[in-house]
Amino acid sequence: MTGVDSRSASALEATGDRSKPSARVAPANRPRRRRRKPIRQVLIRTHRWSALTLGLLLVIQCTTGAVLLYHGELFRASHGSFYQRTDAAPIVTTEQAVDLVRAADPDFDVGWVGSDGGVIAVGNRGSTAAYAVDPGTGRINARAGLTDGVLGWLVNLHDCAFGCLRYVGTVPAVNGKAPILDVTWAYLILGGLGVLLVLLAVSGAAVWWPSLKRIRHGFRVRTNKGRFARDRDLHNVIGILGVPFLLMWGITGIAFEFPAVEQAWLAVTGGNAVTEMPNDTFTPRPTAPQRPPVSIGEASTIALQQVPGRLAYLKLPGEKADYYRASIAGAYSPYAHRAFYSGDVLVYINARDSADIKVVDSSHDRPVANTFYDKVFRPAHFGWLVNGWWRIIWLLLGLTPAALAVTGISTWLVKRRTRRNARTLRAGRDSVT
Repeated sequence: MTGVDSRSASALEATGDRSKPSARVAPANRPRRRRRKPIRQVLIRTHRWSALTLGLLLVIQCTTGAVLLYHGELFRASHGSFYQRTDAAPIVTTEQAVDLVRAADPDFDVGWVGSDGGVIAVGNRGSTAAYAVDPGTGRINARAGLTDGVLGWLVNLHDCAFGCLRYVGTVPAVNGKAPILDVTWAYLILGGLGVLLVLLAVSGAAVWWPSLKRIRHGFRVRTNKGRFARDRDLHNVIGILGVPFLLMWGITGIAFEFPAVEQAWLAVTGGNAVTEMPNDTFTPRPTAPQRPPVSIGEASTIALQQVPGRLAYLKLPGEKADYYRASIAGAYSPYAHRAFYSGDVLVYINARDSADIKVVDSSHDRPVANTFYDKVFRPAHFGWLVNGWWRIIWLLLGLTPAALAVTGISTWLVKRRTRRNARTLRAGRDSVT
């Protein structure tokens, strides 16, 4: 995880990180150190210069991602009035909550209803705002924006490179098409950062590898050998411990922007590269127009009968989709700790035919590789499959690029200063002779 070759490192460590290099002359019979193999030299240079040139962007991307691991908790903490509720037994159903919001704000285009933090959330179709209803009293709490504020700005930066139109801070220019590739600049930036993260993790691990006999030396931190040795060891240890998570974030980050990468990953791991299977879509069968519509309460009951668990949210029928889409969080839900949209099993219900139902669950009728990708690998990117305490591991490893940047720049500056001092010393000797 370092761009410093062993010859320079040994010389720097021997001096104890002093600004003036030692004038001691090596014995004549001292064996010359072997030159590194060309491939290793290429890896070192690739790791060093890609980190120095694009590392700042990667640090910003990973650090904002680390903050957003706690998006749900931060949203709840910053919207206290939205989550006000009594401890009384619920007397208001989700359907009644929708009716209350529609009566209070007729212009609010209700698109979904769900639960979060003990309140009933009623959101609009654009998923940009929501009302909260106290189920114990039926009181409507404050309306909350879901895409504005500091959190909205961070989501737009991390998820969209400021290309999400419904979030605050949008820069329309990044939605323009990039040359050659048929993708937007936002997709190219985010996908490129994912590639950079994978490149740095792989090249860093290859440079770090100390051989099996010396494997324990790869995990030591020498605190008594000067700044260079200490920061170099910290860089190596922090980097190698973070490699599994950095690779996971890099690969899934690329796949979010370029579906071909997801397909390639599934093909290599033995899965089905067709990521959207025919049974993932739902087309309601024709019904008589005079048939009474299925109510919100009926749709909720039907969904929970099909998949036992917690109804995370229910998307209501609209002009383009004449059906309900219920999201259920079962016994194992990889998005359980996400705010509002925490389900992972979908139940489609025809809005005019309660018998016309389809359940879509990636753990059924899928190769193991597809199930692992959908239920573990991709959700691991967000950390929502574990609670807030376990997510501290994600948080610390998400800050790895920032720590690597600090230690990497420190060792690079020491090495650069030492070389400059050595050149100055040689020039002084030459002028004397």
